[in-house]
Amino acid sequence: MSDKTVPARRIIELDLLRGFFIIVIILDHLQFWPSPWQYMTGQGRLWVSAAEGFFIISGLLIGYLRAYKGKHMPLKDMTKKLLQRAGMLWVWCIIITLVVVGLSVALPGNNSLLPKFPDTELLASPLLLLWNVITMNYASDWIYFLRLYAIMLALTPIFLWLIRKKHALLALALSLGVYLVSLAFGLKEVALQWQVLFFGAAFIGWKLEDILSWLRARPKLRTTVLWSLAVFTLSTMALSYFMVHGWLYVESPTTSISLDSYVSIRAHVDPVFSNNPLVPARIALAFIWFFGLLSLFHLLRDPINRFLGWLLLTFGQASLTAYCLQAVLLVILVKFVQLDGDFYVNGLVGAAVILAVWALMKIPLVRKILPQ
Repeated sequence: MSDKTVPARRIIELDLLRGFFIIVIILDHLQFWPSPWQYMTGQGRLWVSAAEGFFIISGLLIGYLRAYKGKHMPLKDMTKKLLQRAGMLWVWCIIITLVVVGLSVALPGNNSLLPKFPDTELLASPLLLLWNVITMNYASDWIYFLRLYAIMLALTPIFLWLIRKKHALLALALSLGVYLVSLAFGLKEVALQWQVLFFGAAFIGWKLEDILSWLRARPKLRTTVLWSLAVFTLSTMALSYFMVHGWLYVESPTTSISLDSYVSIRAHVDPVFSNNPLVPARIALAFIWFFGLLSLFHLLRDPINRFLGWLLLTFGQASLTAYCLQAVLLVILVKFVQLDGDFYVNGLVGAAVILAVWALMKIPLVRKILPQ
């Protein structure tokens, strides 16, 4: 396909969806439950989380922007840019991890909602902690995406080289092989499993225009595919919500399913969608849900953009800025804010946090300093 066929417009659905993902991640990190927001986020406990979607969209854009639209750019120049960005994200991961740990230790207040602390032996020596943070052996859970993204960007030149050498299937096979080895041998490095989401999406991003052109030439099939993906995604999300949060329903005396049956079903279903390790069914469903939500955002693009574009596009077009801000802001918030678990109060606080991050992102100095 010639370069003339590349659409001039930015794919706004991707920006809207990425903004949605980062908002869900912030609310899940906040953990002020119960809340009206739990019906949107599933408290981060559904069969697939927004983290997978955020990672897939990052890989998709790398494939689309670097492998497809950047196919005429010298690989040496592109490699330099990718490694520079990977290094920048690595530095910010170090800085924010140290800030999160420092604030967590220095500030008084409640620690129950904070991300997992470093192991005790790492805290015994400041130099040992610093070394483990620098080598990315430890990164705060609230900024962990920067660690994974930096690793993926550092490996992307290999993916691009294989694509340009017409070894795309080899690139996919290598990614799948690394994943299967990590799964078979129980390797603890998370990036070995999550890379299959990133590079699988990067491959799709590389072929995205071909896929879209093929669908545009078949309008009836395109409409059927979009609605089918959207309906299937929403249906399985609802089923996932019930399977994870259905305790109150099954404990009701009028329910049609017994508590023992529910527990038995959960015992069989939960491992199928485990994220530790990241199992094949969860990976497959992550891609389905991602493209189902992308289909929904495409079908409803105009009303979503009209009513929520001011919020979602701000988060979506500078998602890493929002991600960095929330890691620091939430530490301060959960340390000092003590709520009584009221459903609607938690919802209002969650909305206030999102608006606070949005307002901070509007400050030019913040946008200039933090990665976007």
